[in-house]
Amino acid sequence: MSKPDETSRKAPPAPVPDEVGAARDARTLVAFLDSIIDNIPAIVFVKNAETLRYERLNRAAEELAGIKGEDLDGRDDFALFPAEQARAFQATDRRVLEGGVLVDVPEEPFQTPNGVRWLHTRKIPILGPGGKPRYLLGISEDITDRKTADLRREETQRQLERNVSERTTELTRLNDDLRKQIAERERAEEALRRSEEELRQSQKMEAIGRLAGGIAHDFNNLLSIILSYSAMMMEALSPDDPLRADAEQIAIAGQRARDLTRQLLAFSRRQMLRPEVIDVGEVVRGVEPMLRRVLGEDIELTISLAQPSSLVKADPGQLQQILMNLVVNARDAMPDGGQLWIETADVVLDEAHVRGQVGARPGPHVCLTVSDTGVGLDEETRTRIFEPFFTTKPRGKGTGLGLSTVLGIVQQSGGHVTVESTPDEGASFRVFLPRTTEARTPAAPVREPRQPTAKRGSETVLLVEDEGQLRVLARDILRSAGYTVFEAPNAAEAIKVSQRHAGPIHLLVTDVVMPHIGGQELARRLGVERPRMRVLYMSGYTDDGIVQGGTVDPNIAFLPKPITPDTLLGKVRETLDAP
Repeated sequence: MSKPDETSRKAPPAPVPDEVGAARDARTLVAFLDSIIDNIPAIVFVKNAETLRYERLNRAAEELAGIKGEDLDGRDDFALFPAEQARAFQATDRRVLEGGVLVDVPEEPFQTPNGVRWLHTRKIPILGPGGKPRYLLGISEDITDRKTADLRREETQRQLERNVSERTTELTRLNDDLRKQIAERERAEEALRRSEEELRQSQKMEAIGRLAGGIAHDFNNLLSIILSYSAMMMEALSPDDPLRADAEQIAIAGQRARDLTRQLLAFSRRQMLRPEVIDVGEVVRGVEPMLRRVLGEDIELTISLAQPSSLVKADPGQLQQILMNLVVNARDAMPDGGQLWIETADVVLDEAHVRGQVGARPGPHVCLTVSDTGVGLDEETRTRIFEPFFTTKPRGKGTGLGLSTVLGIVQQSGGHVTVESTPDEGASFRVFLPRTTEARTPAAPVREPRQPTAKRGSETVLLVEDEGQLRVLARDILRSAGYTVFEAPNAAEAIKVSQRHAGPIHLLVTDVVMPHIGGQELARRLGVERPRMRVLYMSGYTDDGIVQGGTVDPNIAFLPKPITPDTLLGKVRETLDAP
């Protein structure tokens, strides 16, 4: 058997014309589809469903990832990207394959050679025979520019919100500042209004005070004559003499005129005071029996005093006058009886309390309160209650000086007064006096009562008074008591009298306010030649060098006008007998 010829081998069957055309058409279709996929502006990738290895990337994916398709060589995400990013990609892949549904990832970061890009990715399984996933198809859109724009817009929005917030905060602050400025301005205007009111009140009281002081000086001289001569007449007349009753009426009228003068000086803050460091509670207890007599049996008096009580510096006699005036005012407000309370307390006043209170100052005070269950006060009455000559009593029943006197004495003592009241609900008057840390004034020594002859003497007295009638009166009173008296109408004449008299002058009794040379200067000049001479000043003024702001120097012998024989002789003897 011969060897078969290789050329005689059986050749494959020639393609059927229809099959050739179909194959060519399939390649053309694949090429066409590849061209479409490569030119799609979106990122397209295909992964093996079992291994999750890349099998196909389009041109957009290659450019983004910086990888050529032929370099894939079946690599997976871990071979191409950071581990954290790879795990995120594959977790989404498994969700797609296990669920067999499309998964939309709105945005995810993608690390590229040119930095992080943001992708919007959709993944869907490609099913094989039997409906089992064979591939995973992913299509991604590069949304970095949009993301950046969104981020910028969000940042712009946040910045806008910050700007709005900051501006709102600034406007709020400015508004608060404006409100504070308005409030401060209102407070300043209110303070100015109060200051102007205080100034007007002060100027009014100063004018009244100057008038009262001037009147008091001349009036006290006249009252000295009236009171002294009426006293001398009563002493000279027997009790059954018909003229004695006339003299008594003259004396009573003079005393009322003297009290009225003192009230005028008190409300104008020119009352003569002898301040002492005292306990307000003790003053209240001391005057309590008299207050109960004034109130009568149909008014119940309750006294509550702070223990221990702090000290104040005030004239105890004037403090008694304050209490008496307030209690009488309360009594008159309770015609059918009622209750009255007197209380003391230590308080510390702050700026809020003193604001709007004329003459008030912050700090530690003693508060004296007088409260009643009387008819009370309406708003109009309450605002005028301290005005001089203002009264709610019927004509002829009051002078209108009681409460104005209280206010004047308190203000002259450095304090202030407040009132709280409503109609039919009573009233509360509070007197605030500054506390003091000074040592308490020692009690005056108890002295044996003087016999009537104790006011007499035989010493030599130089009397200096520019008011002729008053000088003659004082001279006669002193001479009737046994004194040797030289008199002079002024300081110049008094110096001449002293120079002419070779003997001792035991006491100089001089008016304080005189033309050309006042009493103090006269005493200084005479004291050079007569150092052992005692000096007694007389005055009806409250600001004359001896009396400063109504306060008398306790180290100076002083006799306030109006004088009477009793007061003159008593003070002369006291001055001469002083150690």
